[in-house]
Amino acid sequence: MERADSTALLRAARAGSPEALDRLYRQVAGRLHALIRLRMGATLRARVESRDILQATLLRSFDRIDQFEGETGGTLMAWLARIAEHEIHDRADYERRGRRDAAREVTLESTAAPAVSTERSPLSLAILNEEALRLERAIDRLDAAHREVILLRKFEELSFREIAARMGRSEDACRMLLARALAALTLEVQREP
Repeated sequence: MERADSTALLRAARAGSPEALDRLYRQVAGRLHALIRLRMGATLRARVESRDILQATLLRSFDRIDQFEGETGGTLMAWLARIAEHEIHDRADYERRGRRDAAREVTLESTAAPAVSTERSPLSLAILNEEALRLERAIDRLDAAHREVILLRKFEELSFREIAARMGRSEDACRMLLARALAALTLEVQREP
């Protein structure tokens, strides 16, 4: 998303334009959904539909759009990612408390819809969905620090200064960690069948 376009959309959304807010959410929904799936982890993804968390995140952000203080798409992604993390933690806590009827449980892995645009051909959708799942599984296998730095930089679009503050490391250490994490991710993707 271009910064000038996202800034204008944010201003219009804060001013109460439902069209601007809708356009803004359509621009970030795909990336936010991928981030949510990665943050959930394989166990929670098998029990909870990630699109439900996406919807809850967007609804919560809609209620609080006037509290958003950023001006760019990157900061919007970071803000939405924080909301999504709270939604994920809430859902994980709910699941851990065992409030679900075990007799009605069905794993979602087998029924999950592709997280890509429906304007593509069925073959393209199948290929993109498989590639996304391969990447998801590869990221799941990374150690926690590697996974976190990739999510913060590539999905939340944080600066290295912001990543350093979140991870308790220096900016240079975060740059090196990201380089090692991307190398490890490349190896994990290559190991996928």
